[in-house]
Amino acid sequence: MSKMEIRKLQKTGGSTFLLSLPKGWIKRMGLKQGDLVALIERGDGALLVDPRYSEKEKVKMAIIEIDASPNFTREITANFLYGYDVIRIRSKNGITSEQRDAIKRSLQQLVGVEIVEESAKEITLQCLLSPSALSLKRTIKRTYLIAARMQEDAVTAIKDKDLNLAESVVVRDEDIDRLYFLMVRQLRSAIMEPYLAEKIGISPIECLDYRVAIKSIESMADYSVKIAEQVHLILDAKIPENVIESILKINRIAHEMHSNAIEALVRKDGVLASKTIAMKPQRNQAVEEAYKALANESVEISIPLSTVIDMLDRISECGVDIADLA
Repeated sequence: MSKMEIRKLQKTGGSTFLLSLPKGWIKRMGLKQGDLVALIERGDGALLVDPRYSEKEKVKMAIIEIDASPNFTREITANFLYGYDVIRIRSKNGITSEQRDAIKRSLQQLVGVEIVEESAKEITLQCLLSPSALSLKRTIKRTYLIAARMQEDAVTAIKDKDLNLAESVVVRDEDIDRLYFLMVRQLRSAIMEPYLAEKIGISPIECLDYRVAIKSIESMADYSVKIAEQVHLILDAKIPENVIESILKINRIAHEMHSNAIEALVRKDGVLASKTIAMKPQRNQAVEEAYKALANESVEISIPLSTVIDMLDRISECGVDIADLA
């Protein structure tokens, strides 16, 4: 539990102010006379005293005992998200081939994590990518562009009954997941280590907002996958032109909403964010018209296409959520 101490500023000479640091803290941090510490000013004016200024980035290590952990692949992901650089996976009885395959599959979702050592009873994983190596804002924009393209391709696959295009949407969801986990790792590390937040160029409150924003983008991709999964259900169905047009209309509105929302978030543009939120009545009307167009259609058409409409509605709501953050 953190505790607060009150210290009085002392003035020496003409313009120099001194503030003593608690002796107990100095000892716990292993500091001595002449060591450098960093003073980081937060947006609210508070100062953070970081004793790790003169150190290289510390290597954080986690150990997973497979014998005592039936969900060890989830622990691998959890430790990655928590910011651990090295993850050692051990087993007293030896790691089986099935367990090795499960470990390698789990790494497919984690950017920059590689097996650096391997023996009969231990596998060592290391994240070779520093949390500050990539621009968070650029990664958000890249992830968003992939998710937006997935939406467009999923709707096109519905319109053209294109199974190959639908399958490509499903495959791209893995790329979204990898980038999502990478950004969560960056944000968690930035919250826990203030000097890292400075390197990334974001404040603690922005970490919270970006965490919600990237979840919305990840959800957009999941909804697009759900749209793509409806294609095989309508291959033999004849869909009326007015139904297709109503779906395309919602698609255009949803795209405009989340496109504006992302720009508003990155540029901190409140006017553009308000414009996005103001499109909700337009979106609601388009959704209502689409459901009306489906009202007299057969079950073979109405069920999968109702799912498509619902997913596009949810995608547009993700845009509203992002705009609210902006």
